Order: sequence, then structure tokens, then C-alpha cells
Amino acid sequence: MMTSGHPTGCLFFYLEEHYLTQTPIFIILRPYLSIYMNVTREEISTNEVKLTITVSNEEMQPFMLTSAKHISGEMSIPGFRKGHATLDAVINQVGEMRVLEEALEPAVRLYYVEAAEKEDLNSVGMPKIDIEKMVPGNDLVFTAVVALMPSITKLGDYKKLKIDAKKNEVKEEDVDKAVEEIARMQTKEVRADKDHAVGEKELAVIDLELKSDNVPLEGGQAKGFRVYMSEDSVVAGIKEGVLGMKEDEEKTFKVKFPEDHYQKHLAGRDIDATVKVNEVFTLDKPNHDDEFAVSIGLKSLEELKTKLRENLSKEQVEEEVNRQEREMLELLAEDTKFEDIPSALVDDELDKMVHELEHSVEKQGGKFVDYLQQIDKTPQQLRDSWKDQAELRVKVALVLREVGKVEDIEATDEDVSAEIEKQASFYQDNEAQKEQVETAQYREYMKHRLRNQKVIAFLRGEMVK
Repeated sequence: MMTSGHPTGCLFFYLEEHYLTQTPIFIILRPYLSIYMNVTREEISTNEVKLTITVSNEEMQPFMLTSAKHISGEMSIPGFRKGHATLDAVINQVGEMRVLEEALEPAVRLYYVEAAEKEDLNSVGMPKIDIEKMVPGNDLVFTAVVALMPSITKLGDYKKLKIDAKKNEVKEEDVDKAVEEIARMQTKEVRADKDHAVGEKELAVIDLELKSDNVPLEGGQAKGFRVYMSEDSVVAGIKEGVLGMKEDEEKTFKVKFPEDHYQKHLAGRDIDATVKVNEVFTLDKPNHDDEFAVSIGLKSLEELKTKLRENLSKEQVEEEVNRQEREMLELLAEDTKFEDIPSALVDDELDKMVHELEHSVEKQGGKFVDYLQQIDKTPQQLRDSWKDQAELRVKVALVLREVGKVEDIEATDEDVSAEIEKQASFYQDNEAQKEQVETAQYREYMKHRLRNQKVIAFLRGEMVK
């Protein structure tokens, strides 16, 4: 099973060199880098290479000059305007190591890219950089451990592999459930009298505290907790305990935690629940009739059901397309033979999967830390449980890339430009976002994405029957 819907989530990250255009001296210097730079190569494994890169003190001077200019722009140096102090003046003010430290990142980025090009590396992911020697006035020495793009030794036979398409059918009971859900959202909550006892169809607003052996449970306290008596409660037994209580009434009763509760030390145990009822509401839910349909802007109940059928049908079609693509790509990946998949590539995919989940939790108003606590997993345990899944996503991405090469499927410049223009039109009032989608980096990402879409469309034609 794959997370975040679509199995084509794997993206290959390539180092960009756009920053070079910001400083003319780098453009002048760049043609000479590979001539003077010293690179040694060590094969760590079949899919990893270690480069040791030595940069002379003289080759570091342009980076030192740029670093000094930046530092002098942020502080006052006697005798110079901000941003115009000489390298010697800045070194006298802050020390050569400070200037070298700020020059380090752009130098390492540039020289790594040059070394990778010189060695003709078909790399994936980000390199692991370690600084071996960084002493003012001496050569800079650093290493880069690079994961190589794994090869496919035998591509699955997508001409013969097949999956069955399933027929979509919207059942009347599904339509009725949708109508009921809309009616529930339109339900009016009417405050009951103080002496009104909580019944099986009311809403009770309570304060709740859960204790085990008189010790409050972590996360077991809630103020203003809403218990809909006609729906399942978060903890079995809460609803039954609240039944019959009145406003301002307080009592303590036992509830039993489920046997499969995520907190193993509480699973199957009896817990003390102290409840105080703050408010009681009766629920005025509309009937499923024409009047109800008119109240939400339609002419009749039949029109409402017709629209719901159409929407449910569209959802089923989308779900079926996603199912077909997921099974199709997984089947093709399973039938394909790969070289060893670099751990760096799997780690990159795991990073992406965790980020996707974190974004999803926060988008729904939650906190990722709380979510991890609820499922009783550490970030590392989550990553470990997803390792096979991440490797499968990597394999799917490699398969898409290979099929694109075999079938000569590419996104044209016209395809990419049209999509970029469409994306940019969504951000007419957001200049920063508009500039982002018009960058060369985003354009490359979009080209990769559109190519994948074309490959998937091709495979659907071959494999879905």
C-alpha cells in the first residue's frame, strides 16, 4: 500500500547551479575549475562512490572575496562603506576562519558539481558531505559520498502483464447515506432546559477526566467535549455513562478501554471517568424531503439525489483510476529486476513520505507530535515501518523513467510551457509564488511530472483490460 494517493511520488533531486549567475567572478572562474581541481574516486559499493575533492587556497580566493563583501555589508569596518571593505580589512576585523566558514558552502557546492560532472556520475539524491580539512591559508579538502542511479537489469513485460478494470456502480444505500450526512450537517442544536436529562438523541457538552489507579492519564482530560449520543464515542462507555445525566451534574464511572487500544498498558483495562455535564442540546435534524432540498438551494429531494449520484459516480471513477494505476505500477515493479537500490534514495523517499504525513496532519488542524503519540510510534519507528513501501515507490519511479526511455516518451517544451503558464495564472496576486513556478528548477520538476503522466497513460492503454 502506498501513502498520499498516487504511487508516482518519488522525485529525483539534482543540484542546481543557478546561484552562479549572481556573481560574475564565478562565471569567469568556472571554465578553469576542472583543470586545477584535484579529485580522487573510490568505489564504496555497486551503487555508491566516494569523491575526495581538494581545492587549493588560491582557488578559494574568489569565494573568500564574496564572503568578505557579505560580512562587511552587515557590519561597520573603519575606513570603508558597508559592503566595500577589502578582504584583508575584514579578516583583521573578524578573523580569517570566520570568512572561510562563510565561503565554505558556495565553494563546496560548486566544486562538488564540477567533480560530479568530471567523473560523469549519474547520481541521485543529495551527497553526504564531510569536511576533512579546513585551515586558513591551506587547501580545502572535503569528501562527498554519492549514491548512483541504479540500473534496471530486466524491465517487466508491460505488453503481457494485465490488470482487470472494475465496473462502477452507485448503490441507493450510498445515496441515502450521503443525504443523511448532509442532513446531519444541517442539524440545529437547541439548548435544553437545565432539568432535561441526556437522552439517546441529544448532544451533551462535558468536561472529562480519565484516571487509572487515581493517576490522571496523559491526554485524558478534555474541557467542552461534545458527545453526540446517537454516534459512537471516542472511548466505549462514555456515552452510556452520560445517558440520563442533567446539566451541572457530575459523576464518576468505569469505562473499559478496547483490547486493541494503541496504548498497550491501557488496552482492556477499566479506567475511571469523571464527567461533568455543562450543557445539553436537543438536535433538530431536517427530514429527508423536498423542503429540506429547497433549504439547501435545490428544487426537490429527487434533484438532490440525482446530483449526489453524479458526484458519487465521479468519485468512484477517480478511485478506480487510482486503484488501476497503483496495481498496474506495483505489478510492473514486481516483475522488474533492479540493481541494488541505494539506501540514500530510500531515505530521500522516506523523508518525503514523513513530510507528506506531517503536512496532512497539520492541514487538518492537528500537531504531528500529538499524532505520533496517538499511534504510539517514534519518528524512527514510523520510518522503519515504511521502509519497504519507500523502496517500492523508488522502484515505481525507476520503472516510469525506464519505460519513458524505451518508448521515447517525453514532455515537450510546449507541454511544459503551457502547464507553467496555467500554474502562474493561479498566482496573479502573489508575485513571489508566481516567480517560483517560473524558475528553471520548477520547470524541470514539471517536465518530469508531465512525462510521468504520459508514461502512465501509455501503460494504462497496454495493461488495463
